[in-house]
Amino acid sequence: MNVTRLAPAAVLIALVLAIAALSPSFLSAYSLRVLAAESSVILLLATGQTLVVLGGGIDLSVAALASLTSILLALLLEDIGAVAILLALGVATLAGALQGWVHVRAKIPSFIVTLAGLGLWSGVALGFAETTVPVTGSFEAVGWLTAQTAAVPNAFLLAVAVLALFQLALLRLPIGRRLVAVGLGERAALMSGVRVGRVKTLAFAASGFCAGLAGVVLVARSGSGNPTIADSLLLPSIAAVLLGGTAITGGHGSLVRTFLGVGIIGVLRVGIAITGVAPAWEPIAYGVLIVAAVALTVDRRAFGVVK
Repeated sequence: MNVTRLAPAAVLIALVLAIAALSPSFLSAYSLRVLAAESSVILLLATGQTLVVLGGGIDLSVAALASLTSILLALLLEDIGAVAILLALGVATLAGALQGWVHVRAKIPSFIVTLAGLGLWSGVALGFAETTVPVTGSFEAVGWLTAQTAAVPNAFLLAVAVLALFQLALLRLPIGRRLVAVGLGERAALMSGVRVGRVKTLAFAASGFCAGLAGVVLVARSGSGNPTIADSLLLPSIAAVLLGGTAITGGHGSLVRTFLGVGIIGVLRVGIAITGVAPAWEPIAYGVLIVAAVALTVDRRAFGVVK
């Protein structure tokens, strides 16, 4: 277990050193700011995903919800200003909670529910707009995310703050301990008096909220909304969670590890660009890394397999 905990940090350091050797400018302040800004969306998506995975589930709809949020925000921002952010985040949070509720009440695996959600929310986003919707007014409501505070991108600071708040909740609040208990053993948690349905629904609602925030950051970064703007980020966001050492079977992991996993993904993406490797290899790398990460972290007892 100690090796598993140290592995993400070791891999991140090795990647940074390797890329710095190929391109010394990688460690410049400018390059690191760009890396932080580019990683902010994946960090938000991975934060919400981690909460669901800790509870023994998975959320395949986060990217679709982020895209839907970007469309809603782009359409409403000019008319109602900053209220549009609250409305869009509310929709994303309720969508996540709905998926959690269906998963719990209908006893359908979260993989199936959120896979259906991926299609549903993507379809809703396309129904609102089939192409890019530029933000034509009140951009300042989200524009501050493109600025910097103490030379650090505001979008990255927001993502880190959200991750820190949820990590604090996991460590200090009863809901955090209950979520981990559900991931370790749902039946045992239920017999201990944990309201498993409520805990899982809240985890999915938090994932929807984080996906909504990711959509807000995407609007700030691109100045527009698009029904497919976040589609390519689903796989790297899941990879970040698993590379950080959170077990896909639930109950083991933390958001601090996810932060390291996001760092690995961000540095890997930069490394692929610097070395001139064809972009088609990027998703292949994610697939290989996910399999490797699951092999190292999965609790085989959850499947009745002896280690």
